[in-house]
Amino acid sequence: MREFSNDAEGREQFAAALGRHRNPLWLLVDIIEEDFHLESIPHLLGPSRRALIERKFEQYYRSTPFRQATLLQRQSEGRRDDDYLFSALTNPQRISPWLDILHMLRAPLAGIYSVPNISAMLLAGIDAEHVLLLTFEKRAGLRQTYFHNKRLHFSRLIPLNGEGDFVSTAIAETPRTQQYLKSLSLPPQGEALDVYILCHSGDTKAMQLGLENAPGLNYHYLDLNEFAHRCKSRHEFSDSDCTALLMDQLARNQPSAHYGNSEHTHYHRLWQLRRIINILAVAVALTGGVWSALAYWKGEQYAQVSAPILQQTETVRAQAQAIQRKFSTTRVPANDMKVAVLLARALNQYSPPPSHILFELSAVLDDFPRISVRKLAWQTSAADAPPSAYPAQVITFDGVISGFGSGHRSALDYLDRFQRALVQHGYAVSATAMPLDVSSKGSISGQTSGEAAQGQFTLRIIWRHPS
Repeated sequence: MREFSNDAEGREQFAAALGRHRNPLWLLVDIIEEDFHLESIPHLLGPSRRALIERKFEQYYRSTPFRQATLLQRQSEGRRDDDYLFSALTNPQRISPWLDILHMLRAPLAGIYSVPNISAMLLAGIDAEHVLLLTFEKRAGLRQTYFHNKRLHFSRLIPLNGEGDFVSTAIAETPRTQQYLKSLSLPPQGEALDVYILCHSGDTKAMQLGLENAPGLNYHYLDLNEFAHRCKSRHEFSDSDCTALLMDQLARNQPSAHYGNSEHTHYHRLWQLRRIINILAVAVALTGGVWSALAYWKGEQYAQVSAPILQQTETVRAQAQAIQRKFSTTRVPANDMKVAVLLARALNQYSPPPSHILFELSAVLDDFPRISVRKLAWQTSAADAPPSAYPAQVITFDGVISGFGSGHRSALDYLDRFQRALVQHGYAVSATAMPLDVSSKGSISGQTSGEAAQGQFTLRIIWRHPS
């Protein structure tokens, strides 16, 4: 830990040391010109509260920018006002030269704190309602700070002048501070004041001889090295100087309230913004790297999958080129070849293959197993073509329906359903000869009894081109 004298040479050395340090800084102040004022104000919120606090600042601490207001509690009775502690560093010139150096070097100052501000953190393991905490700093003096329910209410710094030392000053000044607190009814009548003295074990015995417990007043001695060990500080103390412990506590945990304003912490906010931007840049770079790696991996997979397809494409292209090279040279114009191909396609429509004509008929026969084919023939007929543009195919269907002799009516109904099924599949059907004509114009003498018994019939089926 380096020290700098409060003169031009010391400030020059401080600036030189600060030029090599670009991390956030916390300024810890322990001066006698720190004032505290307790006041109850109406409970307000938002802009109204800020305006009221600003008026109080102008009323109490108009001449200094280093001021703060701390909410202690809200009263439980009456109007339920807010109890505030207003405090300020009343002599700005004590720290302004050092702040000017920080501002000139654009140092990232995070906040300006005083020893009373951070002393509440030292009470973490102390269970007492009214506490007077005594700490000693070699360069400042004896600090006496009063807490109620671990909330700061009052603090006093006694400089060590002349031959005075920590022990004698504490023995002389602690009763005076108690009397001052008693004049303020702190603590209230009937409640005890616990005085905790943070000192080296070598000073404890002398302190105990000079400070004795009394009704409503209890002294407690905290060994500085043991206390620092509980606070996770690695510093070894040879005397009662708490400076290193206080600075270590501030570095570990900063209170939300401090004396600095936006002008003092401007470069710290820029430092935070730059750090956020750097973190985002690293995150974007990592994300881009991961994304690129995934894209490369997928590209490799696509390349592996597409390689056989590309090879197959090249093989087909080579085969096509080989076939083209085998084509004979012809002098027929391309337009004539096109017309010939179109005519050939049109002629194919005039003589469709049997599979096109008989496909639906065979599908219907599968659904009517009692009907058997005796003879099947077809021929082209232009007269039956309309509305198709191509000639129709007239099918002569000679068939037999089994079991006709045992039930004429059911057999005829079965044959009628067969004809309707053919119509549903796109054929035009008419009966040429039936096993038994039951119409008013028919005559049962048209067929022999043997033919009727066998259930023979003839159908004229017309198939037209779908176009």
